[in-house]
Amino acid sequence: MSEQFYTLAGAVVGGLIGVAGTMGAAHLTGRSQRRSQHEQWRRQVRRDAYSAFITRAAQAIRQGHSAHEAAQKDDHGASDLIKELGVAAAQVEQAATLVSLEGPEDVSDGAANIQIGIGRWHRALCTATGVGPGERQDAAWGRALDASTEVEDGLEEFTVICRRLLDGRADIV
Repeated sequence: MSEQFYTLAGAVVGGLIGVAGTMGAAHLTGRSQRRSQHEQWRRQVRRDAYSAFITRAAQAIRQGHSAHEAAQKDDHGASDLIKELGVAAAQVEQAATLVSLEGPEDVSDGAANIQIGIGRWHRALCTATGVGPGERQDAAWGRALDASTEVEDGLEEFTVICRRLLDGRADIV
């Protein structure tokens, strides 16, 4: 065979190797880009879920304080404020459900603890004021105060954990 044939065959084989290498690199780059886009999408979904939960929990805390203060003053509107706290507690529960679907276990547990605390706060105020089952009890006021403190501290800790996760710091999970 002639020298030209070997030259041509070498060029074809070299070209095929180059094409295969380019295709492989493009495949790996595409896979990496899809993974990166998925991770970015996942962070955005989590951010939205965390933000919605924090907003709902903060609203419930404000509602709880209003109801608590009105109830302690024996204000006639206290029962309406306590009912509104019950509605806010249900909204927090709904937001916590989304967090439990999207977030890692530590974040899900934190949201659940806050949601449970708001529910306890609501029930304690109902008991303390006679709006709910049971009679007015001094112990219920203590439970309401404990629940409010626990919820506020929990929300602060939850926010810090979420911020770290969204920054890509996995040192807390």
